[in-house]
Amino acid sequence: MAKSGDTPSEAAAPAKKGKGLLLLIVVAVLMLLVGGGGAWFFLSHSKGEHTAQAKPVKKVTPVFMTLEPFVVNLAGDVQHYLQVGIDLRVADSSVPDQIKVHLPEIRNGVLLLLSSKKVEDLVSVEQKNQLRNEIREAVNQPLGISTPAPKAAGAEGIGEAHASDGAAATSHAAADAANQSGVLEVLLTSFVIQ
Repeated sequence: MAKSGDTPSEAAAPAKKGKGLLLLIVVAVLMLLVGGGGAWFFLSHSKGEHTAQAKPVKKVTPVFMTLEPFVVNLAGDVQHYLQVGIDLRVADSSVPDQIKVHLPEIRNGVLLLLSSKKVEDLVSVEQKNQLRNEIREAVNQPLGISTPAPKAAGAEGIGEAHASDGAAATSHAAADAANQSGVLEVLLTSFVIQ
C-alpha cells in the first residue's frame, strides 16, 4: 500500500527510471554487438586479401636457345646486307630438341623471310618487333604450332569482347595454348645493316 503522503505520480517515477535504464543497457549491448560484428567482417576480409597476396609466385626459369647468326642480302635496288643474331625463348626444355630436328626447315624459313625485307622495312622499333613476330611464326610452323598474330591493345573485333557463344571462348583458349608452346619470344641479340 501506498503511504498517505505518496501520490500516484511519485510511485510511477521509480518504475520509469528502471525501464529507461534497462532500455539504455539493451541499446548499448546492441551497439557493441553490431560494432563487433562489423569489425570482425572487415578484419576477416582484409586478412583474406593479404594472405592471397602473400602467397609466393612460383617463378619458372626461362629456357633459351641461340641460333647461329644469319647474314642475308636484303631486297631492293641497292645491295645491302643484314647480319642478325637470334635467341629464342621457348616454352620448356624439350623444345630445343624439336628445333634441332627441324633446323634446316627453320633456317630456310628465316633466311627467306629476312631476304624478302628491304632496308626501309627494318628501320623503326615497330618494324623490328613485327619482324620478331614473323620469325616466331617461321620457327613455330615446322614444329606444327600455329602462332596467332599478337593483338594490339584495343584491337578486338566488334563484339569479340562480349561474345557469348562457346566457339569464341574455344578459339581464345586455343590461341592461349599456342602462345604457351614452342617458341614464346624471339630476341634480336645483334642487328647490323650494311
